[in-house]
Amino acid sequence: MQIRFQFRKGEDLKFIGHLDILRLFERAFKRSALPVAHSQGFNPRPRIVFAQPMPLGLTSDGEFADVELLASMSAVDFMTLMNASLPPGIQLVDAKVKSSPSNPMGLVSGARYRIGFDVPVSFDIHTVARKVLDSTIIHVMKKTKSGLKQIDIRPLIYEVTGDVSGTMGYFNVLMGAGQNDNVRPELFLSGVSGICCEELELRSMHRIILLGYNNGRWLSLLDEQFL
Repeated sequence: MQIRFQFRKGEDLKFIGHLDILRLFERAFKRSALPVAHSQGFNPRPRIVFAQPMPLGLTSDGEFADVELLASMSAVDFMTLMNASLPPGIQLVDAKVKSSPSNPMGLVSGARYRIGFDVPVSFDIHTVARKVLDSTIIHVMKKTKSGLKQIDIRPLIYEVTGDVSGTMGYFNVLMGAGQNDNVRPELFLSGVSGICCEELELRSMHRIILLGYNNGRWLSLLDEQFL
């Protein structure tokens, strides 16, 4: 059987990279004594698939992963055992038993982010958010295997609002994510910097949730349509 679970990654672990998160889950599986299936070969590894890699500096409330078990159990029991075995800073918040072989990586189409930055003097964040949505093209330079490449991220920006708290500004953004059309928070902020002619410095990035898209709606990967 397979279980898909949603988990959060807090401030304590924001500078832990994706491979370290994978190892953290592997250790939690051992401590919990869950009947997790493993790959074959010289170095067997737990059969777990994450929906999206987690870059350094990212916190999140809405990451997803699938894990294969060798015995049946309820999603509630799975969550209880895992949360008792995970360290502070990471926690399962929901889980469901899967009924289809869908891969979470192939389901991700978007993500909601809250992106923090230092607010320049006389910066009107609401005006800038409107300018982003009114733009037809937003060019940024993206690092690829073959070097820097200019891309247009505007077609992948779906919603933008902003708010200010003290000296910090925050953009609340729904934008493309996944294997093919992924827009990282730093790329978004680079594009905004070009629009407002201000160099905005990234201070925090929080992924609220990864989302799939089905029949004109943005949905959690735990929605029944994806299980």
